[in-house]
Amino acid sequence: MTASASKKLEATRRRFIEAGGHTTQSFGFGRIIGQIYALLYLTPKALCLDDIVAELGVSKASVSISVRQLQSWSAIKSVWVKGDRKDYYEAETDFNKLIRNGLLEMIRKKLDTAGGQLALAESSLRDALVETNGDRSEDLQVVSDRLQRAKQFHSQINGLLTNPLIDRLL
Repeated sequence: MTASASKKLEATRRRFIEAGGHTTQSFGFGRIIGQIYALLYLTPKALCLDDIVAELGVSKASVSISVRQLQSWSAIKSVWVKGDRKDYYEAETDFNKLIRNGLLEMIRKKLDTAGGQLALAESSLRDALVETNGDRSEDLQVVSDRLQRAKQFHSQINGLLTNPLIDRLL
């Protein structure tokens, strides 16, 4: 490969890694999470924490935390490297698998948590209604109406995300 081509390839890698960081940051996750995934996605061999730290120029602690998060989403996996005791990582390159086994599961769990919070809010609202002897103030009516709309939305999203067709498509 020529020096010019090598420089262009490295510039392309850097842009992709930065884009990965900006993408995860825009979704409310850390920038480093996206950078690590993009780095591993573009790297043909597994990397250890030290390699990732050196490549990205960030702290080992933040890389370690982000790697654990990516593993919990099934976005990266640990691999064994003969003759080395360090942990090495590589990216899941099948995006359907990544969505199905990682991100979709994470969203489903968060949706379950939100459902539990809605149930608690509904219980609290019932208690408030009992205390008012059924006399609904404007505030109580607004909370009741909006809670019902939130429950309906939760139910629709839950139905969509738990639909077996989603799993089949992915």
